[in-house]
Parts: sequence; structure tokens; C-alpha cells
Amino acid sequence: MAPAADGCCHHSQSSKELRGKILKAFLYDSKHKSFQDLKDGAFSIKDHLKDHKNVDATVKELKIAAKPDFSVFIEEDMREIQRISDQLQRKPINNVINAFRYLRTACPNSTFVDHLARVTFQNHPASRNVPLPAPHQIMPFTFFKRGKVVAAQRSIPGVDNLVLELTDPNKMLQDGDILPTSAKFDKERRIAWWREDLGMLTHHYNWHIAYPYPPKQPRDRQGELFGYMHEQMLARYDFERIAVGLNRVQPYGPGFGWDKPLVEGFNSQLAMCSVRGANSNLSSSNTYYIGKGVPNTISLDDMKRYKDRISSAIAVGFLYKDAQNKVMLDLKDGMNHLGNTMQANQGSVNKTLYGNLHNNGHVILGRINDPSGMYQIPPGPMNYDQAAPRDPVFFRWHKFIDNLFEEHRSNLPYQNVQDLVFDGISIESFSVKLEPSEEDEEKLEKSKVFSETENHFYTHMENKWYKIYNSNATEEGGDSDYSSASVSQKALNHIPFSYEIKVKNDNKHEQNIVFRIFLAPEIDEGGPLDHSRTMFVELDKFVVSVKKGTKTIKRQDNQSSVILNPQPTVEDIATKDGPLRGDCMCGWPLNLLVPRGTAAGMRGNIYVMASDWNKDGQDPYSGMEGSASYCGKQGAKYPDKRPMGFPFDRLVVNRDGSSPVGTLGEFVEAVPNSFSEKVTITFLDKWPIQEKREDGKRASRQRDRQKGE
Repeated sequence: MAPAADGCCHHSQSSKELRGKILKAFLYDSKHKSFQDLKDGAFSIKDHLKDHKNVDATVKELKIAAKPDFSVFIEEDMREIQRISDQLQRKPINNVINAFRYLRTACPNSTFVDHLARVTFQNHPASRNVPLPAPHQIMPFTFFKRGKVVAAQRSIPGVDNLVLELTDPNKMLQDGDILPTSAKFDKERRIAWWREDLGMLTHHYNWHIAYPYPPKQPRDRQGELFGYMHEQMLARYDFERIAVGLNRVQPYGPGFGWDKPLVEGFNSQLAMCSVRGANSNLSSSNTYYIGKGVPNTISLDDMKRYKDRISSAIAVGFLYKDAQNKVMLDLKDGMNHLGNTMQANQGSVNKTLYGNLHNNGHVILGRINDPSGMYQIPPGPMNYDQAAPRDPVFFRWHKFIDNLFEEHRSNLPYQNVQDLVFDGISIESFSVKLEPSEEDEEKLEKSKVFSETENHFYTHMENKWYKIYNSNATEEGGDSDYSSASVSQKALNHIPFSYEIKVKNDNKHEQNIVFRIFLAPEIDEGGPLDHSRTMFVELDKFVVSVKKGTKTIKRQDNQSSVILNPQPTVEDIATKDGPLRGDCMCGWPLNLLVPRGTAAGMRGNIYVMASDWNKDGQDPYSGMEGSASYCGKQGAKYPDKRPMGFPFDRLVVNRDGSSPVGTLGEFVEAVPNSFSEKVTITFLDKWPIQEKREDGKRASRQRDRQKGE
């Protein structure tokens, strides 16, 4: 089957000239004409609008001003974004560009301005196909620790964290930087490297841009995807926790420890976030500020009532739209209705009755230090979509949300293994094969642990370098008129691999087959397969046409339907000729496709199922290209009609329906169009740290790792 060209979002055929103009709208301009008469000191855009004649005309007309502590989880903030963006989309593109050039220089670190710019340019008729610069390059203080950015500004080599030798005046940073503490003994720090992964953070940030909140209508199956995408983040996080000797995530929310101290303290070391001390308490006597709308506060008692109402609705199998009408939580649409209601988007069945559970939880946990805003303490990471996954409580909160989804799934009809059989199709073998570059092979030999090339994943850490802008840094020999700096960060990666599937078609005609690949840790929790069902992480989903007979299919890791396509950097946008691919930047990072594993070798199970795409697919001639599994497709229905996570979306029972399927082996035996293999994931802890260039690519790589090649 010929793959379709589109992924989760748009692809750019824009001109280099227009790309360059829009790029400047994201870059701080110290020579902007509107600010040449200002003296050094604090800047107020409101005062500038009032007292200066050089204000951009569009900004002045629409009275655009940055919102402090902007949050996608506050409905009032998102309505303001949409109100302004709708008006900007009706303006000539050059007027819009000039407005954002002004705003970016007036408010270079405003998350409100950055979000508004992305929503506007992605939807303006003249720019919706233009690739936008990566958010971490443009807003470095929101993605990199403050000490890293300051160190980059001051060209301090070798600084990898905020712990500096204060006895050396040449290494002094400005007041307010974090000093050495005993936080290194916090067990949650064992997995901080994963929570701080730049690709994971930008995926979460861009997912919330791609999937709207009020007042826009939700996209196709947005509520279900909201649940599934975050469930997959949890599954991957649990996989990593097990590898470093931690327990699976425990929920934290109304009825789940909400009334007890939050054990985990957290310091994100981001400039915009406050610190949360260990054993902090949510105040039952206070109300939490959630914006200037009506209502503008919420209490813990309110949250418990909303949670109880949702749980009651799940128990009876329907949500109340109003006093006379019910919306059924059935197999077809129940997950979507429930997800829309918990996310409280425009698809919520009844926001008055069921509240804004998910988003208000983010705001409450983000404002734990200053519930009412009385002391003007900045919110913590949970207030911000680009920072929230850094915080351990993000996953505890989403475990609470996922438990509600699981309550619903437990009420759905069970899957019978007989219904999963694809007549005439069987998988005869399935394996994972390493495909290391020459450079990888040399390092594998030096590591002295490399012995298996089949059904064995190898992971390692590497040092990535990124160029950042809008940090007031300078860099000699830069390739841009605008100042930049370089920041390094360690990240996980893996030795490249491919899947090899041998499938047999005994039918008379060619079959359109979708292959669904999952990976789970091998753990003994007792009980049936259902007890570990939520541990399966999706690795890939792809469609192949198979004629009568046997066919061997090979699929590269970098073709996965969960990962993000390589995106253009600021430097690409500024210098490259010809069209550039411009996606929404939503998608799981390739470097985190495979969990880290352990130095001794972590055991796991990899599983593949073949099903009929002519029945399962929205379009039999289009597959799961791009990052469709976690991000869908822009302007189209979600491509797979099956429940997200299928076949692990709910309990599977044996043929007579008398009992759950016991093990993965029994599952495969009952469903011949599936196959599983035991795999090992080895973390090469002695792997030489691989430097990468500032654009994030390996300094000397023997093969191109671009997705799909």
C-alpha cells in the first residue's frame, strides 16, 4: 500500500522569504525601532501602549498584552488566546508578523505571546504551511534549567548543572541560582533524566497546542486520545521506574492521598517556576485561584464532588447532558465522551455538573505554595504544559485520571479471543534485529557486553547540543543575525534496529494488514494478563498489503507511528532553500522509543498483532504515517477505528468467556495472527558519551537517521 504523505499536521511548501519573515517574529530584536527611546529598566507593555507613539498598530488596536503565569489549563487564558488569534487570522500576514516582532521584543520570555504566535501562524491562511521554530530554541528559559542558560550566556564551558564552585569568581552566576543540596538523595532523582528529556517535554507541549481547549470544538476522538496519550506516557514512565528499582506510579488526587502531605518535593530549576518543599499540604480551608472568569476559584471539596459525580456516571454507564437527556458511556464513544468531559473542552457533556477536573488539578498542584495568589509566588511546573512532566506529581495526578478511565474500561464488554482472530492470516515469526552503524559497532566492541544482535535492545546516554535564542547570549561565528548560545543536555538513545515479521496469507485474495507492535516489561504481579495490560507501550503501527502466500516484512525503528518526524531548526528555516517540512511538532521522541533497561539486561516481551485494515482503518488507502498513534492527523479522522491501545484496551477472556486469558503466551496461542518474543534491554552504562552537534544530530554518523529512510 502506498503511504500517504500527511502526518499529524501540515507539511510546508512555503517560500524561503515568508519563512524568514515569520522566523523574525519569534526572535528578540534589540534594534527594534519601537524601543530605541526607552531607558534601561523594567518594561511594561501596558505603559508602552499608553505613553508611546511607536507601538505596533495591530497590537494597539487589539490591546494585546502578555498575561503573567499564562496556563493552557486555565480556561480564561485559552479563551483570550482564541479571541485574539481569531482577529489576527483576519489581518494581512505582514501586519501579523509585525505585531509579533513587536510583542516578542517587548515580552521575550512570555509564554502567552509564544503560544498566541504558534496558534495564530498555524491557522492563518497565509502561514498554516510554514514551519515554525522549535519552542525550546525560542523559549529556552521554559525548557532548560536556568543555570544552563545563564552558563551558556556567559560562555562557561563544562557547566552541566547549577552546582558551581562558588569559590571561583569566574564561575559565579547571578543571585538566586541553586546551591548544592541534599536533594540528590531523593529517590525520584533516579529518573529525573527521563522527566527532563527535551523531546518528551516538547511532545507534551505541542500536543496541547494541536488539541484545542475552549472555545474551539474538539478534534475527532480528542477525548479518547487525551486519555490514551497520557496513559502511554504513564506506561513508559512505569517501565523506566521499574528499571531503576522504583515502584510503579501511585495516584494522587481526590480520594487518593489528596488530604495527606505530598511527599515529593520538587525544584525544576526553571526561571519561571517556584519550588515545592517535601511534604507540602493542599489546603482544604483555602480556595485556589483559577483565573478571572466565573467562577474564579475552586476548593478541594469542589474537586471531590466533581470526581464523585464522574465515578457515579461511570458506575451507571451514562453522563447527564441535562435533567432529561443522558449520554451513554458505551464501547463506541464512551471513552471519548469521558475524556472530553474530564478535559472539559467544548465536547464536555456537562461542564456545570462534572466540572473541569483535569485542568483544575494542574492549577491546584501548581499553586500549592500560594493558593489565592496573595503573595505573588510564581506557580510551580504543574501550571505549565511545557514544564509539568518534569514534576513527579504530574504522573501521580495522571495516574489518578487514568484510574477513572480504567473504571470505565472495566464496565465495557470483554474482548473474546475468538473475535481477535484474523481468518487466514498467521504470523510465523517475529524478531528484532540490530542495525548498528560502523561507529556503533566499534563502541559496542569496546563496551565488552555486546553479544546478541537479535531480540536484544541496547541503550546508552549521549550528550546533545542545542542552539538557543532570545537569551541575550552572543556566539562568535553564528550563522544568524540574531544572537544565539549553545546548551548541552544528556539524553537516552538506542542502537538502531528493525523488526522482521514473517506473515502467511492463506486467503485467495490480497489482504490489507495493519501490524500493531507493543513492548512490556517482564514482571510477576500475579493474576491474569489483565493485571499488566496497562504496561504495554506502543512501539509502532503500520499497514502492508500481503498477497496469498508468505511474506517477510522489514520495518525500521525510525519509521514508527508514535515518533515525531525530524523538524527544521531555526538555522534550517533561516538558511535552507526549497520547501521544508512543517509539522505540528507533536510526537514521541525517537531517542525514547525504547526504555533504558538495566546494565544487567532487563527482560521484556515484544508483541505483534495483525488485523484487517479494510475493517479497522478509516481509509484503506491511507495508513498511520507521521506520529498518528499519539497525535492523530490534522484535518482528518483518527485513522484507526479500533479503540486506542487495542488489543490491550480492555480485559480479554477465553473462547467460552468463562475466565480472563492467563498469560501472554496463552493469548498468542489463541490468536494465530499474533506473536510474541522475549527480549532483553541492556543499558550500556560504560558507553562513551556521544557528542552531538548543536542541531541535535550526531557529530559523525554513518547512516542517516531521518525517519522513514
